[in-house]
Amino acid sequence: MRRLLVVSLWVVATVGVTYVASAAVTLVDLQVFPQGERVEVLTRPAPPPTTTILPVSTTSVVSTNTTTVPATTVPVATVPVATVPVATVPATTVPATTVPATTVPAITVEPTPTTTVESTAPDADGGGVPATTLPPVVTTTRPVPPLVIEVTDLAVATVGSAYNVALIAAGGRSPHIWQVATGVLPPGLALSSAGRIAGTPQASGQYPFSVRVTDGSARSADASFALTAVNGLLVPTTSLPEVEPGSAYQAMLQATGGTPPYRWSLVDGRLPDGLTLSVAGVISGTPSGGSPTSVVAAATDSSGRIAYSGELVIEFATDRRTVAARGGTVFVDVLGDSVSLFLASPADGFSAIVVESGGFRVEVQFVPLQGDATSWVVCEVANGVVCSHG
Repeated sequence: MRRLLVVSLWVVATVGVTYVASAAVTLVDLQVFPQGERVEVLTRPAPPPTTTILPVSTTSVVSTNTTTVPATTVPVATVPVATVPVATVPATTVPATTVPATTVPAITVEPTPTTTVESTAPDADGGGVPATTLPPVVTTTRPVPPLVIEVTDLAVATVGSAYNVALIAAGGRSPHIWQVATGVLPPGLALSSAGRIAGTPQASGQYPFSVRVTDGSARSADASFALTAVNGLLVPTTSLPEVEPGSAYQAMLQATGGTPPYRWSLVDGRLPDGLTLSVAGVISGTPSGGSPTSVVAAATDSSGRIAYSGELVIEFATDRRTVAARGGTVFVDVLGDSVSLFLASPADGFSAIVVESGGFRVEVQFVPLQGDATSWVVCEVANGVVCSHG
C-alpha cells in the first residue's frame, strides 16, 4: 500500500512538470517568434534513469515519536528534449537601477613635515630630480646661569664639639668642586670638595678665609668668610654666700666660654622670700627669713648654647643667741625660720633639763639641787624667733 502511494505521487509530479515545461515553451515561442513561427520540440529516446527516494523522518510537534519511511527506487519517466532552431532574439533593455550613495566619514590626516633633499641624479628628460623642501630645524639653547656662592654667616664653632656646615653655590654646570683659596680654618676643621666644613675645632679664635668653587665648565667663583671658634659654655659658680634675715643680699652668678652676653634663668628650685634672680645673673633682695633652699640656674649665650649650674645651696647665716636665766644660760642658733639648741649651761646648784632641742621650739629647764624654784628658757618661731626666760 505504501509503495502504491509513492508511485502515484511520482506520476502526478511528472505530469505537472511536463505541463509546466510545455507552457513555458509556448510562452517563449510567442515572445521570440511573434509572426507565427514556433518552436518544435524533438524527442529522443533516453535510458530510463532511476530515482532513489531517501527515507523521510516525520517528527510530530506534540508527540516525540518519529516515523521513518524506507527508501524506494522508482523508475524515472522520460522527458522529451526540445530542439530550438537558431534565431535572432531581439535585445531587451533593462532599466538602470540607481544605487543610493553611501556617505563615508572624512578622515583627517596630520601633515607630515617634509625634508629638503637635493638630488644630482638626472631624470628621464635629463634634468635633476626636484628637491623636497623641509622646514628649518630650530635648536633652542638655554643660557647657563652664572656661578655664584651664597654668602651667609657661618655658625659659631665650639671647641671640643663636632661642627658641620655646608657651603652653597648656585648656577654654573655640575659638578661643583670646592677648595680653600686663602686663609686657614680653625684647627680641627677642613673643607671637603663637596663644600662641607666639618670636624672638631681644637682652639678658640676668629679665623678669616676665602673659598673657591669651580663648575664643570671650568668657571669659578670666590667668597670670603670668617669662622669664630669659642670655648664651651660653662657655669663655674658652685656656691652662694649665706643669707642674713633682714639684711640686704647680693650674689653674682658666673659663666665662661660661649658667646657673651649671657641670659640667666632658674630651671629648678626656689629662692628664699625676698630674693630674685635677674637675667644678668644677679641674685639680690632682702630676705625675711626661712629655711635653707637650693636652686639650679641656666646660662644661655647669644648663639643659643645653654649651660647649667650645679645645685646651689642658699643657707641662712647662723644667728647665735645667748639667753640667761636664774638657774643657768642657754645658747641657741637661729637659722632663718628655725631655731636649734647649741648649749645649755646650768649655774651652780642647778642641773639642766632639755625639754625641746630645736626646729620650731627650744625649751630648757634649770632644776635646783636644793631649796629653790625651777627656772626655764624658751625660744620659738613666731614671726621670726622669739626667746624668753623665767
